[in-house]
Amino acid sequence: MKRNAMGLILTLAMTAGLIAGCNGNVADTMLTKSPEGENTAAEDVQVVTVWSDNAHEQSVRDAQIEEFNNTIGKQEGIRIDYTVYGSDYSDVINVALMANDGPDLFRPSSNTFAKYVAAGYAVPISELDGSNTLLSKYDEDDLLIGDQIFGGKVYTLPYSLQSYKMIINKDLFDKAGINVYPKTWDDVRKDAKLITDVSNGDAYGYFLALQSGWTLDHYIYSVSSASLGHFGYDAVSGTYRYSDGLPIIENILGMIEDGSVFPGYENMDADTARAQFAAGKVGIAMAASFDVAVYTEQFPAECNWVVCDPPAIDSSGYGYKEMVTPVDLLAVAKKSLDAKDTSKIARVLEWFYADENLVEMYEKGMYLPYRKEVLDMAADSEVKGWKEFVTFRGNQFIIRMADPKGVISYEGLSARETLTKLFSGGYSEDTATVLQELDMRLNSGLAQLDDETINEYVAPPNYKVERD
Repeated sequence: MKRNAMGLILTLAMTAGLIAGCNGNVADTMLTKSPEGENTAAEDVQVVTVWSDNAHEQSVRDAQIEEFNNTIGKQEGIRIDYTVYGSDYSDVINVALMANDGPDLFRPSSNTFAKYVAAGYAVPISELDGSNTLLSKYDEDDLLIGDQIFGGKVYTLPYSLQSYKMIINKDLFDKAGINVYPKTWDDVRKDAKLITDVSNGDAYGYFLALQSGWTLDHYIYSVSSASLGHFGYDAVSGTYRYSDGLPIIENILGMIEDGSVFPGYENMDADTARAQFAAGKVGIAMAASFDVAVYTEQFPAECNWVVCDPPAIDSSGYGYKEMVTPVDLLAVAKKSLDAKDTSKIARVLEWFYADENLVEMYEKGMYLPYRKEVLDMAADSEVKGWKEFVTFRGNQFIIRMADPKGVISYEGLSARETLTKLFSGGYSEDTATVLQELDMRLNSGLAQLDDETINEYVAPPNYKVERD
């Protein structure tokens, strides 16, 4: 994205009018079939294993895979074996990749993928025979170095865009007599306490899920990008600035002190926490666009929930554009190169990125497609909450750049570990000092990188995060 960030942003902006501020989309399908009458012997069927933790889309994906296995797969001698893991995914995939005994394709995590590439656990897509068809759908200038591109080679491809909002339980707001939804993090704390107080232990104002570290990224810093101008890593200055989020962190600590956070958060994972919101037990939840499917498919909400703009740090509102995150779907494990026919793995990867599949995902409120070609094919989604997640205040949004956390080395705890310890009451130091020391540790890691590497993570001059 460093080289052509504005190209992607302009592509998104041209499609914004279609859905009051929406985005673009991802890859074309190549659903070619074998000639009529041609059958594949059972012994020639190659099983391609795929692992993911995308539980929010599992029902739709399982149906798509079943159809593939019964049609295209039978004709081409391929069967997809698809497994979805829960909160243990990061541990499971780490052990499997280290042992070279895992899947052929896996969902990459931005928190660990660079390390997997460096260790050789993941391999470039081009290592698969027949992968050129899928790769040709993307202009490499629009891919992120440090996310999709490493060492000049493409290891994964963006599938969707992820936006961030706030969701409230209107039933609990009505019960507490709150008529205006929170606009700032101060409001979130105040309303969370009111909801907790009137619920008498039956419900709480807010949730945390410290056993799912990704929620600390998405539900705190990413959701606050329009107030911060970054997501913890500031690509404009090329530095880590978690300390800018001090007012947000202090409000969350305040909610813990108030007793407004759902109990057991120290040992709670994201699925458990979101299930409590769906059951009507939580008043306010920060959310990413994939949470629409969580609350409609995975844990159908029993409450009347409403999607709102993310809270600002203070009453001055947003000073920056909302950041949306490009999300990769699958990467190639080293094990895949041992397959009898790697072109069949490429075929499965291509099928997962197929336009028709993503159109269905978009219409069912699961993904915002990365490339606009898919949006041109899709009908408007009628799924509850989806329109709000594809709409941005004043149409002010920007695609975030990659975070270099995967390529730096430093002593001490990571950002996620620091926040987890902080919310668990593990520090004697004041909060400002903890966040400042976190920035110092991470920035010391950046200082060890050579100029060529760090420059790939620094925004070009035309990358403007301030609101127009």
